[in-house]
Amino acid sequence: MSSQLDHLIRLWSTLGAGFDARPVDGPIDLERLLLETARRAPAMSRLFIMAATWLHTYGDLVAKHRLKRLIRDELESEHQPVLGLLLDIAQQGTHPLEFQSVIKLLDPAEEERPLFESNRKNPKLAGISEERASALSRKWGLWCQPIEFKTDALRPAAWMIQSQPQLRTRADFRGDLRASILAALRHDEGAGHSESRLAQMAGGSRAQLRNALGNLRMTNRVEWRRAINSRRSEIWLTNHSTNRDS
Repeated sequence: MSSQLDHLIRLWSTLGAGFDARPVDGPIDLERLLLETARRAPAMSRLFIMAATWLHTYGDLVAKHRLKRLIRDELESEHQPVLGLLLDIAQQGTHPLEFQSVIKLLDPAEEERPLFESNRKNPKLAGISEERASALSRKWGLWCQPIEFKTDALRPAAWMIQSQPQLRTRADFRGDLRASILAALRHDEGAGHSESRLAQMAGGSRAQLRNALGNLRMTNRVEWRRAINSRRSEIWLTNHSTNRDS
């Protein structure tokens, strides 16, 4: 197993997914974790299945404005169909569809093929993958059989939030722009240098940003001030937010 895949599994294990792996320390950048999962999951079917299961169960925790920005800025086109299929599978049975606004940004594969690398290498297995492919996987041009969620292999929410306290606020915000602002301030270098920069990193408009910042400031999660000798505003996480639940 590659070191990158091993680290990815450790991250998912820290979030409560059913892997026998040592957890990591510190807050996890959930949106970038999804991008890296799209890059690596074809090499490991269980990773794809557990990520889909986790997203089906805990999809509200994803900061969707920021995820859309990261897709546009950081996810290579070759991996976008994998993320599209992952999110599409995860949202099945949710009302409204959890990730529909994100999926609209993603295109299917240009050339149809098996989702998993192990089936691509063998013509016989590739043929079986195509024959047994679900309608949803055909939509994305990545053949795989219907995915069964492994909810019994997930840790309970209370365990996960104890491990990653910042998820508590994400649960309260249900993935809205406030969650994206907090994630951008924590994980994106220089995000708080100005309102325009933060709006770009969080994936919202300036008007949306100011409205969300008003709520976050009122609840003592962020603070901002006018930069010295400048018209721009600087924004940062408060100690309350950093130490408890940002």
